[in-house]
Amino acid sequence: MSAQDIVLSIDLAPEDCLYRILRKNPERVVYVNLEHLDLIPEESRTYGPDVIRELSKLPEWNNGWKTLTISKENTGIRSQRDIFEPHALPQAQVHDLYERFNILTLEEVQSVKSRVSHFQNQDTQYFLKIARFGFEMPSLAKEAEVYDILTREASTLAPRLLGYAYEPELEDDRITGRVIGLVLEAVSGRHPGISDLGTCQEALQQLHGLGIIHGDINKYNIFLTKDGAKFIDFEESGISSVDESKKAKEMQSLYERLLDESGTGRPW
Repeated sequence: MSAQDIVLSIDLAPEDCLYRILRKNPERVVYVNLEHLDLIPEESRTYGPDVIRELSKLPEWNNGWKTLTISKENTGIRSQRDIFEPHALPQAQVHDLYERFNILTLEEVQSVKSRVSHFQNQDTQYFLKIARFGFEMPSLAKEAEVYDILTREASTLAPRLLGYAYEPELEDDRITGRVIGLVLEAVSGRHPGISDLGTCQEALQQLHGLGIIHGDINKYNIFLTKDGAKFIDFEESGISSVDESKKAKEMQSLYERLLDESGTGRPW
């Protein structure tokens, strides 16, 4: 029933809006593309219960669908089922080496950013990073590749990739799963300052030696841990084809990034 539905994520743009919604009976995640904002009153567009109340008025709401596109026509409101596919990490990047986690069963400890959270599984804490919507998936796919490379290399330069988070969805009357997130080893430590330049340079040189350029070096994307410097947030990374000039430029930028007090890259 729609009363049990929960809005998980919202992406509000000037002219349209995307919703990521948990449906019940059976439990699965669906997506709504609202192509015209005035179909939902302005004061209700970002308040989950109001969004559900408005959307559940649609005749299509209680039918079986994975995505719903809602638009205005001269004759009224048009609802189109499954004209776009829910996003997922490309299957070629989903490796059997790693565990699968149902995202709906994970116990959140702390939200770090809109896409990053601390979660707990039994007595173990870890990071979860997701692509809430399709436009965020290319960046997550870059990160998945880098974390996979570093984990297979047994590198300490980044958190280990522990597994993939999937969303359940209804497919041909059965529940399946789409991978939309990465489950990573939790990192504890401090962010570096300029006095840690040498340690960070050494770690960045090792990363470059593996054919990886980070792409977004700042002090908040580096943790100093008992195992040395660890990098996070590889959304802008480059792999293999990285030329020496890009590596040199990134290395040169490290000094200024560690001096920067503007808060650029701060996760809160």
